[in-house]
Amino acid sequence: MTPPKAAAPAKRKKASGSKKSVRKTTEKPPLYSYGDMPDDAFGAKSEPREPHGPQAPHLIIDRRFAYLINNPDLYTLASALPTPAPVGRRSHYPPVVYLIFLCSISVFGSARGTAAYFQYEDWWNRVRTAIRTHVGDDAADALRPIGPTRSNWNYYFGRHLKPALEKLRDLSGELWVEQALAQGMLCDTGRRTSRVRPERAQVIHGDATVARPPSTHSEPTTVDKRTGEIRHHRVDPDAGICIEGGDKLVYGNKFLSTAVRLANTPHSRVILAIESIRHKSVEEDPQRESEGIALVAMVKRIIKRARGTKAVTYDAALRGKHRAPLIADGLVVFTPQHDGLTPQSLLRYKGKDCTCSHDLYVAEGRVCKRHITDDGKTHYTPLPVEELECREGKSTRFYHRITIDCPKKTHTLRIRVDETDEDRQIDPKTKRQRFNRTEHLRQVPPGTPAARRLKGFRQDSESVHSRFDQAYPHERVPAYGARGALLIYIGYAWVGNSITRALNAIHS
Repeated sequence: MTPPKAAAPAKRKKASGSKKSVRKTTEKPPLYSYGDMPDDAFGAKSEPREPHGPQAPHLIIDRRFAYLINNPDLYTLASALPTPAPVGRRSHYPPVVYLIFLCSISVFGSARGTAAYFQYEDWWNRVRTAIRTHVGDDAADALRPIGPTRSNWNYYFGRHLKPALEKLRDLSGELWVEQALAQGMLCDTGRRTSRVRPERAQVIHGDATVARPPSTHSEPTTVDKRTGEIRHHRVDPDAGICIEGGDKLVYGNKFLSTAVRLANTPHSRVILAIESIRHKSVEEDPQRESEGIALVAMVKRIIKRARGTKAVTYDAALRGKHRAPLIADGLVVFTPQHDGLTPQSLLRYKGKDCTCSHDLYVAEGRVCKRHITDDGKTHYTPLPVEELECREGKSTRFYHRITIDCPKKTHTLRIRVDETDEDRQIDPKTKRQRFNRTEHLRQVPPGTPAARRLKGFRQDSESVHSRFDQAYPHERVPAYGARGALLIYIGYAWVGNSITRALNAIHS
């Protein structure tokens, strides 16, 4: 049974009588008008867009496979796999061979294809040579003349790799962060840069994707209504209907990944962490966290070791309650503005040595001055921000230093753009937080040149997931269950990071 689709809208019946029924559509006028973005710390309207970087050259399968099996970190990861038991039937191959097999699935497209390649002496000798180099002669000489069969792989995958998933995931993340640091990413370069325009290699980008399982069936049995035939199907136990891209329904398992890359350097992306996240209800899937919570935990683990991280960019799935703890850790967090947010009253500013007063509101992610026009409409004028100030302490505080033009003088004041103690207080009337500041007021307001630059960095995550889907036939991950699919994704990440490691070493 295929996943349910949205029902088609019912056809409207024509009204009785000779006259045709006419449906009147009246659009509501906008509630307010919004002024032009000022030229300030976030860029000028005339600022040109940054040019595209060089295109990455295509890599043939031979090169991708060679970079993978010669990555020394891969053999460090093999230490996390369980060693053969001292009693009972001995394993046909050591754990490192099955780890190479796992990663090679993303090179050859499937476990069947990988097993077929490993049956040929030419390809299998490449694995033996790599093991001889990184493990030793004894390990290489003990290998069989040909590689594992698909049956060998299926047994080890279910019996040993899936139980070791957490160890493989965590150790992989540690090795990937170390690789990024060694290649000059997420580290303090010593160069003085603006917080609203961090260097490309200091920005973590992330996104979630829905990986489609091998089968689209969601029911183990179906009945042909015409013939009455009962058909049995294999069903992914963890897959479900997920929303991808805002409104697209996709059947599969949802995964989250974060990465970083060098500026204007092809094949320099390093995937930093991967996690399986909840896409069903809490009752159906209590073991996994939701997308926003999982991202916050993931980034916090990364920045403990990568102190040079300056910013994080994500999509609109990250809300204010998720941005707040990352901002408190000293990061600039950029996401597009969420739909449906209305302007919020901030304060009434009365200038010193001046009789003027200004109604300040938060609209479109930044501080604005509210005006009532002659026709009674509301107009918001964005106020220029001179600087995004940062003050470090137990928790980092961020300020917009804004200016207000007045007939008598120009006023300067600082507005917090991180969550304050007063914001967290619960209003006794509404029983809600008094002001969700990080939801409405943004460090880098959307629609500015600086925001456009950070948003462009996140598009690299789309490339990661697009290549992940295209690595397998029919864009279906060749494993059932969230744990199995996550292992395939980890293997895919090792292939990409191995390419980055090899080519970066060559260029350096």
